[in-house]
Amino acid sequence: MNTIVLLTHSAALQHQLDETFGRHASVVLLTPPTEPTREKFDALFATWSKLADAVVLDAVSLGESARWAVESLQALELPVRVTVVARVTAMQRTVYLLPKHWLVFNEADPVEYLQTTLRTQLELRETQAKLQPPVPVAPRSPRPVGAALPDSVRYREALKSLSAALAQQPGRDGLLKESLRLVRELFGVGRMALFWKADGGYALAGSTGVRQEFATQLQLTPQGGIAGALAREGSILRYPGDAQTMREFDLLGTDVAVPVFDNDELVGVLTCGGKITGAGLSDDELELIYHLLEQVARAVRQETAAAEAARQRQFLDGVLANLHAGVIIVDGDHRVLQLNRLARELLELGEEPVANLSLRRLPSVVAAVLAEAQQTGQAVHSREVLLPRSRKPVGMSVSRVPAPGGQVFVALLDDLTETKQRQAEARELEEREFFTRVSYRLSHELKNSLVSIKIFGQLLPERYNEKDFREQFSNVVVNEVNRVDVLVNNLTFFAQPLGLVYEELSLSDLVDACVKNLTQEFARKKLAQLQVTGERAGEPTGLPIVNVKRAFGHKFARLAGDRIRLTQAMEHVMRNAVQSMPQGGRLTITTTDATEADYGGGKLPAGGAVKIEFVDSGEGIALADLPRVTEPFITTRNVGVGLGLTIVKKIIERHCGRLELDSMLGRGTTVRFLMPVVMQPHPEDKLLAQLAKSRSVSEHFSGETEDAEQNRLAQVLDANRRRRVQEP
Repeated sequence: MNTIVLLTHSAALQHQLDETFGRHASVVLLTPPTEPTREKFDALFATWSKLADAVVLDAVSLGESARWAVESLQALELPVRVTVVARVTAMQRTVYLLPKHWLVFNEADPVEYLQTTLRTQLELRETQAKLQPPVPVAPRSPRPVGAALPDSVRYREALKSLSAALAQQPGRDGLLKESLRLVRELFGVGRMALFWKADGGYALAGSTGVRQEFATQLQLTPQGGIAGALAREGSILRYPGDAQTMREFDLLGTDVAVPVFDNDELVGVLTCGGKITGAGLSDDELELIYHLLEQVARAVRQETAAAEAARQRQFLDGVLANLHAGVIIVDGDHRVLQLNRLARELLELGEEPVANLSLRRLPSVVAAVLAEAQQTGQAVHSREVLLPRSRKPVGMSVSRVPAPGGQVFVALLDDLTETKQRQAEARELEEREFFTRVSYRLSHELKNSLVSIKIFGQLLPERYNEKDFREQFSNVVVNEVNRVDVLVNNLTFFAQPLGLVYEELSLSDLVDACVKNLTQEFARKKLAQLQVTGERAGEPTGLPIVNVKRAFGHKFARLAGDRIRLTQAMEHVMRNAVQSMPQGGRLTITTTDATEADYGGGKLPAGGAVKIEFVDSGEGIALADLPRVTEPFITTRNVGVGLGLTIVKKIIERHCGRLELDSMLGRGTTVRFLMPVVMQPHPEDKLLAQLAKSRSVSEHFSGETEDAEQNRLAQVLDANRRRRVQEP
């Protein structure tokens, strides 16, 4: 068995050579010295070169220390049988003076070329050793005519020629022509024709000394003739044979056919005539030709596979180049294998060669996400990072993809600058439309209230002495002022970023507290009597009875949220439900763990989510009104100004949740909260942080000269701060 000594830092190259030569050769991996010097490389090669049939020097992975390795190998007197293969960069090939008898490959050359050339070199030398006549110990009779093998000098030069041709990657046609030249040079054959498999038959691939008008028109078929006989017998065929075989031999002017097999498949046929000396080919010579062509067939297969791989890579490069996302492909050794033009532009890498790139050369925020995926083995989805130099927001996803020799990690980079800008413009437009509607409805509501007060104010001098009028006037003024006060307070809610004070909440306790508050409120206002299932029934009051049932099915122990805001949202929904049942009815409150199906086929928020449903048996909402009930100033009842559900929607969405409604007129309404269990990032968090950082309430907004907008922001921040202090 041959021994291949490999000096490299690349685990992928070792794996590829192991796969190729595992059955026929032993691949010994030499570990480069940690502190490389010329002396250490001398000692390393002196030990292992005695066992080697081939030495593969991967100067690309060795980097600067490759200089000492090259010098050490050049100085070492290796046996003639040892083949030296060097894989170098363009710079190394220019700087180092590499011996001509080394097989040298460029960094950009596919590894398949190196494998094919090295395998051919080793196998041809094995064949040479088998066919070399033993050293005679006694006088021998001369060989019969046509039995002599080529002398060792010509044979060695021919093998070098074939190895050099393989190293130059000439393509299939070039390899076949080189094989014909080699056979002619080695054995002096004057007439040959080489046919290769194509389109269900065997077409002429090259010839010498054969009449072209016959050879080009002749196509060998696997059903009969020379090709059919070779496929059946699997051995060298001589003239004569059946009628079709003899006719084909006669047309070609040859009398011997050598099969070319690759993986037990007949891929080619070489027909030969006699030597130019008139002698015939001996069995030893035909056997050598058979083995040479076998190596050529294997090289053609490797060449074809490499060409196909190159086409696939070219296609992939074209796809990557035209993607509207940056692509980075990294192997398990933290080396960058591929990146497209958009990735270079985003990361500002210029035209630096891919071979020089590793995770350390990428921006730290990008390298950190890739390193996380490599360490955990888990995909990363839609991670947003901010590039340190350009300050561009980038969305990043990383996937693990199986690959020969291990696995690679593919990162997709999406420039979010335009997306963020469009989102900001959309939010600005939405807010502008919202406040346009608010302004219109506010002026309308204020006008209604002022009209009522104005009318009573005009009548007051004339009817002041009427007690009923004074009482009616007092009620109208108080009610309208209260109405305006509630309206202004609600509008203040929308005029500021909504700051939340997160804490770990018990969802069950939160619902119970809301139910208790609503029970006391409706009892105090004498509007309804809430009877909670499982609790002791109160004394009959004559008020409409609303049965409240709680069904807690959630498994999450705690929920992260703002206690005051969530209480406000839940109580408003329950209050609407009770008010929609003036004659009494049922209100069912259920909690369950949310699933992906609840998110319409999307994925759950990080940490999971909970679903809270409020189902009443009230009047319901008309189908035409349902899509608009969360818009400001839209109400289906005679009380309120229609901002309640708008506030609820904002509170839930500020918690990164979703508000859903389902109703049928006369059949009741279902209000559903989908809430993440853990705190999620929200754009308003950054806005509030910027406001808190850029403005100190106590230092900048206490003066009387500050404008109204600054005072308003000061009140917002002060209120949030006081609420944090007051809450338990």
